[in-house]
Amino acid sequence: MKREDLIKLGIAEDMVDKIMALHGADIEGHKSRLTAAQTELEGLKTQLGEANRQIEAFRGMDVDGIRRAADEWKAKAEQAQADAQKQLDDLRFNHALDGALAAAKAKNAKAVRALLNPDGLKLDGDGNLVGLNEQLEKIKTENGYLFEDDQPTPRIVSGGQPKTVIGDPVILAARRAAGLSTEGEK
Repeated sequence: MKREDLIKLGIAEDMVDKIMALHGADIEGHKSRLTAAQTELEGLKTQLGEANRQIEAFRGMDVDGIRRAADEWKAKAEQAQADAQKQLDDLRFNHALDGALAAAKAKNAKAVRALLNPDGLKLDGDGNLVGLNEQLEKIKTENGYLFEDDQPTPRIVSGGQPKTVIGDPVILAARRAAGLSTEGEK
């Protein structure tokens, strides 16, 4: 969906902006879920490859060696799973923060991120950032130039039909009374 296509359909620009914002949020949600799924898939592929290597290594081991290796493998798998979960949580947090900054109309998301306190932000179960609105309000009051203005850009409208006052009978009578020339008198 392109902005130009919507404008060609006769939709007002302010409505096009709202439609594009909703469409952008929807696309970002899909991107976030796709990236999360790809990250999870890569983690599972890594775990599967490591499991297959361990199985091959088990073939030549004794029973006690297998038990020790199984315990080691279990610890490694738990650590890999914890690392993958942390990476996935970080990815979800970053996508939610990027989407929230875009919705807040930040001109430069990196600059706004630098002013945020990440310890004061938490991602809830619905994918919303808790504590972000308070921080953004403070940043907007202190550094409003980092955000787009909510007021639309003023439009310059040319005047209607210009009228000359030279042929106006009232003006001509006033000029005559004042002793001024009345050139262009009708």
